[in-house]
Amino acid sequence: MTKFGAIGVFGRANAGKSTLVNGLVGERVSIVSKRPQTTRKRILGILTVDECQMVFCDTPGLHAVKNKLDAYMHEEIMSTVKGLQSGMYLVDLSEPMPEEDQNYLAQLNPESGMPLFLVLNKADLVDDAAIARIREQYAGFYKFDRIFITAAAKDEGLKEVLAALIQVTPEGPFAFDIDDYTSLSEREIVEETVREAALQRYYQEVPHSIAVQVEEFKERENGKTFVEATIYVEKENHKKIIVGKGGDGIKVLGQIARQRLNELLGRDIFLQLWIKVRANWRRDEKWIERLGYRKSI
Repeated sequence: MTKFGAIGVFGRANAGKSTLVNGLVGERVSIVSKRPQTTRKRILGILTVDECQMVFCDTPGLHAVKNKLDAYMHEEIMSTVKGLQSGMYLVDLSEPMPEEDQNYLAQLNPESGMPLFLVLNKADLVDDAAIARIREQYAGFYKFDRIFITAAAKDEGLKEVLAALIQVTPEGPFAFDIDDYTSLSEREIVEETVREAALQRYYQEVPHSIAVQVEEFKERENGKTFVEATIYVEKENHKKIIVGKGGDGIKVLGQIARQRLNELLGRDIFLQLWIKVRANWRRDEKWIERLGYRKSI
């Protein structure tokens, strides 16, 4: 008898959700950056272990809604709650914000009957006394089924979390092939990979207003895959920073992204990047939809 379950991954922005999902799945599913709100879409990471298949829904970080893109991300979180078999709520032990977490937990409906695990992450950054204090405080916020201490970036504590998730996953048929590890299309993988490289390379200089759209994705006779993508920013000075002197900046960015894509997609990618300014696109509903941030069905 096979088991299948959808697992929601919740928590404030930058709690380490994407790192946790990548660690559990064993593949690069979600992009990782120091910048909060890196994940914008509900990304599915798929893990099949023997007779159990789990789909991890890596959601955008819980945060205040300030523009239409934020509103889209909030809808992604709320729609993810529906139909889950279990969930995890992550807390950054190095920067806990108990009042915010308590408010967000109230939105997850403790009466739903869904098993919810509390995962206190980044344990490598704090001492045992702090962990014990935070654990006791958060245990009173919600009726958690289990509490785990992890350091996802160092792969510590993940085996225990995984074993507990397998245990609560109900019987059911697989929804994906056993070799699948993400629901993202290859175009979406390109967009997320380029955006990750840009966020990591320009963490200090360029704010969170970067979007990437693949314009062309074509197999060529020489065996290479030609990919053309446009990076959108909101200000002219952000464009200048990314382009760099004589185009050196965007050239290096392309090289970093191409190397990662070759590994992820398993073939030789020819990546051509362009950069355009689209002022205040995060406040424009038509542009949000055009750039792939559509309402969940």
